[in-house]
Amino acid sequence: MPFSYTSNSSSVSASPAAISTAHSLARYAAGSWAIPLSRTTRDTALKCLLDVLTSAGAALDLPGVMAAREGAVRLLGPGHAPIWFTGDHGSLGAALVANSAATAALDLDDGYRRARGHPGAAVIPAALAVLGTDPDLQADTILAAIVAGYEVALRVAIGRPSYAPSGAWSPYGVIAVIGRLHGASAEHIAHALAIAAQAAPGLPALAGIAGSDVKEGIPYGCLAGLAALEMARAGATGPLGIFDDPALFDAQAMLEGLGGTPLIEGVYFKPYGCCRHIHGALDAFLALRQQQPFEIGDIVALKVHTYRATFNLANRAEPASLVDAQYSVPFCMAAAAAGGERALLPLKPSQLCDPHLLQLAQRVTVHHDPMIEPLFPARSPSRVTVVLKGGQCLDSPVVDPRGDPIRPLTWEDLVAKFRQATAHTLGTQQQTVLASLEQFAQGNTAPLKQALALHGTV
Repeated sequence: MPFSYTSNSSSVSASPAAISTAHSLARYAAGSWAIPLSRTTRDTALKCLLDVLTSAGAALDLPGVMAAREGAVRLLGPGHAPIWFTGDHGSLGAALVANSAATAALDLDDGYRRARGHPGAAVIPAALAVLGTDPDLQADTILAAIVAGYEVALRVAIGRPSYAPSGAWSPYGVIAVIGRLHGASAEHIAHALAIAAQAAPGLPALAGIAGSDVKEGIPYGCLAGLAALEMARAGATGPLGIFDDPALFDAQAMLEGLGGTPLIEGVYFKPYGCCRHIHGALDAFLALRQQQPFEIGDIVALKVHTYRATFNLANRAEPASLVDAQYSVPFCMAAAAAGGERALLPLKPSQLCDPHLLQLAQRVTVHHDPMIEPLFPARSPSRVTVVLKGGQCLDSPVVDPRGDPIRPLTWEDLVAKFRQATAHTLGTQQQTVLASLEQFAQGNTAPLKQALALHGTV
């Protein structure tokens, strides 16, 4: 049913003209208009949950993730919320930051085209951190909060006048999900959103391409969101009209369709651990090679034709770090050519010094295609040309990446991704995690909480 902007709340005027965009988002987040989750929405939220645990579980052994775990507990203290698959625990904030950092580390986490970023790495660690401190929460309550968190975060991202890395809008998802689960009032959530609009990370538009563990700053945005919510609940106020300033946000875009089909249904899931800009080219290349087999030694040149945003990536043929590799079209294409799709599920540090892979990456070039350009950001397709020894030239069609709603990954696909990506970190405990998600889908939250507290093999 369409979203209504009227309310019975005594703290907010019922006049539409008097209601700020912050209030409208906050009242949605707080559940003032509680809309039962459809089967499709619920199933999508469960897929997002599985995918986030895959992304985080695969990254447990990375130095940056281990540093985030240690630093988060130092900064935010011990507690009862699981730091996933480590056997360790921390405060709600420590678990949120540590688990968010793990989720974002390998670029395996979900995303949303119009936002050009990753909501799940903030929203789901926030929801599960609350579960870790409040075992009485019901599964459907958690799923509804996850849906609300995606909705608010993505709408703020969509309302920005230009691209911003995910850490700039992840605070709003955290505020929505934790505010809802903690029973914060719509007024407090509205002020928290407004505080975050001034106090959240102001990341450069190209943050994340330099190859450091900061990447898109999602964990830091999570921390800013949690701080904003706690300050608002303590009585601090924010500039409630900030989202209605046309110089800063497009309020109409933020509110259009609010209360209708939840935006979480439009997320994409990644079959490869690298920037989404590269996925269309990877799928195009792998399909072309399957149709017309050739050896990697026969490749003289591999040309990727794509949209201009792909050129914002560092695209170094010899990346300096694993994060740097995730933002390199030449390196990722070479990895796929050398090892198939499993070579990117996930990328591994040992690949950075593989001489054959590095030599192949030097033969990959990226080209702007004016015919593809108008399709972005609603879509992120690419096409490839492979030039072989002897002069043979193979051309792919324009390919949309797998995992988009128009080329969806099924639950079974995501389970296979989980098994492949976390085999080195979870080992025999993989089945325990998958079984706990099945129990969670049936309404039993205890097995999931226990599974998150397991100690992996690293």
